[in-house]
Amino acid sequence: MTPPPGVRMRWQDLLFLHWRVDPELMRSRVPAELEVDCFEGSAWIGLVPFTMANTRFRGVPDLGPLRHFHECNVRTYVRHTGRTGVWFFSLDAASFLPVVGARLLWRLPYVWSRIESVRRDDTIDYRLSRRLGGGAAHITWERGELLPPSAPASLEHFLTERYWLFARRFGRVQRSRVEHVPWPLRKARVARCEESLIRAAGIDVQGEPHAMCSDGVDVLGWNLVASDAPPEADGSPALSTHSSRSRTTTRSSV
Repeated sequence: MTPPPGVRMRWQDLLFLHWRVDPELMRSRVPAELEVDCFEGSAWIGLVPFTMANTRFRGVPDLGPLRHFHECNVRTYVRHTGRTGVWFFSLDAASFLPVVGARLLWRLPYVWSRIESVRRDDTIDYRLSRRLGGGAAHITWERGELLPPSAPASLEHFLTERYWLFARRFGRVQRSRVEHVPWPLRKARVARCEESLIRAAGIDVQGEPHAMCSDGVDVLGWNLVASDAPPEADGSPALSTHSSRSRTTTRSSV
């Protein structure tokens, strides 16, 4: 029997910022069990500010206004047991209860932060400061025209079409599947990008980032299962359907 999703949500008003990173450096920052997923010989680190809306956890009462909160992720891309997915260095969120729940259920490195996001027409001004420890961001971007659907061998596809996340739980790498339609991407013009979240993860980046944005998608998420569990354990009987979405012809691993 296919298990039901553990969470339903909407990810909206996203900005995808990415920088190239030396694969050897990234190799030292992710668990040894995971392969670093590369595109054109480079690992990539992403900074993704967005808004979570209509968040509903299975078995948990309606959170009311707490269903809606701002979030910002620092992430990279990895492979494990034939699946291409995401490894998170941090996930800042402005709502305390979802932070606690996600740390307990998904063992993800959530951080409780102050976040404000103001949208005026096509411009979004996003400000973040961590309540404890270092880390802040002030990012302003403008939504541009819609991009065509990303081709499977493209960088845009590689950076966004990811349908698993990996986390450590009880000393083992585990996986969680997410499901949504392919990302409707837009061009993005970044007017301001001041941040120290990536440096807090132990990585320095230089130069202008690759930038895209999206109005958003509705998402289903499944609870963690052992990474070597059969596909049916996380509701994905056809593994090849999802793994093909993020396949590239220029990928290498270290």
